[in-house]
Amino acid sequence: MTGIRIISLAPSNTEILFSLGLGPQVVGVTRFCDYPDEAKKITKIGGWVDPEYGRVESLKPDLIFTSTFLQEKIAKALSAKGFNVVHTDPKNLGGVYESIITIGKSCHKLKESKTLVGEIMNGLDGVKQIFDEPVKVYCEEWHRPPTVSGNWVPDIIRIAGGESMIKAGEISRETTLQEVAKFGPEIIVVSLCGFGEKSDKRFILQRPGWQNLDAVKNNKIIVMDDSLLNRPGPRLVNAAEKLAAILDQTRSRGINDATNGYLAQNLQK
Repeated sequence: MTGIRIISLAPSNTEILFSLGLGPQVVGVTRFCDYPDEAKKITKIGGWVDPEYGRVESLKPDLIFTSTFLQEKIAKALSAKGFNVVHTDPKNLGGVYESIITIGKSCHKLKESKTLVGEIMNGLDGVKQIFDEPVKVYCEEWHRPPTVSGNWVPDIIRIAGGESMIKAGEISRETTLQEVAKFGPEIIVVSLCGFGEKSDKRFILQRPGWQNLDAVKNNKIIVMDDSLLNRPGPRLVNAAEKLAAILDQTRSRGINDATNGYLAQNLQK
């Protein structure tokens, strides 16, 4: 689709557009769009929930892509200004596939988008592991207040051999110590939105009462790059691979002995 001007207001959409070969057509992205490296060089139009409408207008886009319920109002505001806005709102892994197809179809890249979905599905199939007893995983998306990761993340946890505290398709939501304790996680994954690999597990360790959780007692708190888990795009395969390696060590060697490889590296953070 030669000559089209695209603005992406979500890092996940930016990654999808580049995966579809549309990088050269992307003229504006958010300050959080940092993958692939080429995206860092594109004009920034603000943040995830606070885009600069004047800058968007100045770029004269033919298409604007938004994502999830957090950007519904933004999508409506831009549509009201006369822009062609394509909004996707994946709530589980199937929804992620649908959003990729929607983006591809909007840019006359339907064939490429179907190929990309197939590659992601094959990648996840290659990761899938099943244990007699799934590893109980509490994954945290935000720390104030504690917010359990939902949407497609429970799907990734399941594929990796784990059991999530909430079901796939359920929106990430606030939780309590009581709810987490009742679930009884063996592993806690900290993947705070926007923190990348810089999430600090002290957010967990310093909470009153959380020290009584087995996962905390055993120091099984893992920091994972949120751009892998929290972006509904192609790199969910990478997230599944990393998580599967952690859970495999946990089950095959025993949770108290899972101290090498990726797990050991993360326990030092």
